[in-house]
Amino acid sequence: MGAGTRIMAVLKADAYGHGAAALAPVAIQSGADAIGVSSIEEGRALREAGVNAPILLLGGVYPLENFSAALDARLTPTVASLEAAQKLAEIASASGRTAAFHLKIDTGMGRLGVSPAGAKAVLKWTAGQKTLRLAGVYSHFASADSDAEFTAQQIAEFTAVRDVARTLGFSDTVFHIANSAAAMSTPASRIDMIRPGIALYGAPSVVLPAGMSLKPVLTWRTKIVFIKRVPKGTTISYGRKYRTEREMDVATLPVGYADGVPRAVFGKANALVRGARRSILGVVTMDHVMLDVTGAGVDVGEDVVLIGRQGDAEITATEWAGWAGTIPYEIFCGISKRVPREVVA
Repeated sequence: MGAGTRIMAVLKADAYGHGAAALAPVAIQSGADAIGVSSIEEGRALREAGVNAPILLLGGVYPLENFSAALDARLTPTVASLEAAQKLAEIASASGRTAAFHLKIDTGMGRLGVSPAGAKAVLKWTAGQKTLRLAGVYSHFASADSDAEFTAQQIAEFTAVRDVARTLGFSDTVFHIANSAAAMSTPASRIDMIRPGIALYGAPSVVLPAGMSLKPVLTWRTKIVFIKRVPKGTTISYGRKYRTEREMDVATLPVGYADGVPRAVFGKANALVRGARRSILGVVTMDHVMLDVTGAGVDVGEDVVLIGRQGDAEITATEWAGWAGTIPYEIFCGISKRVPREVVA
């Protein structure tokens, strides 16, 4: 990313389903300068887990009175309006402390954030406040993975605000706009700091430049809990939508849509058994899926890989997303709390 580029590791949504409490220390030990989460609840959970690094609340704080709870937990809130800045100053003053915050600018995402013109007004007002510290200013790309022209426009609007901030004396403020897609593909977006999310977990959101690679972090394993041999013409699962075309060995796996296996993968998905792809049969049920293991010579208790590598074969979250008609973010975030997480050093 270039010498001096800081990194905010985005661990919202429980580190995209991977387990934020386990991965936050890894991120900091690996060189991340700060952590990004969505809510006060997520930030508090990391504090309770012993994480002491700076934590930015990327989501809005509402009602604004909850700024007090954020400050009590040593979390850095996002401010997205002059009203919010004024409320934060009021709460900080009443408690006798200085409140650090990041100002969010909407340069084209249409979600949270003050307009670039409005940001200049907030900056001018903040410059005169003794109880506030502008730790950062940031924005978010709408289409860094698909629209280079609009991405460049967002960068231009953002850096124009940065220039105003510098003239107002905010020399130590960190400016950041690059998500994973931009950080990987658009060097001009990196500025002071980048905010990788999906890239941290090894799923590319853009075609990577030559010499750059990502390694998946997560392997999702299960085990065979039941095997039966069924004759040709046997129907499998709800709705009898799948019918065997030959005598078949069918294995049952103790994972279903309640664990995060999307029902939309019907007729498309595979899993790995002994390093080979095997088809998932029938409709995904709440607690189980069935797998064709004909001729594999497997038994109950055998490992099955849903996401990850087994032998020379690999199935990725991106592939699951293709089967389900979604994005790998949703696949990761959809792996439910029923699935135990094991951290491997």
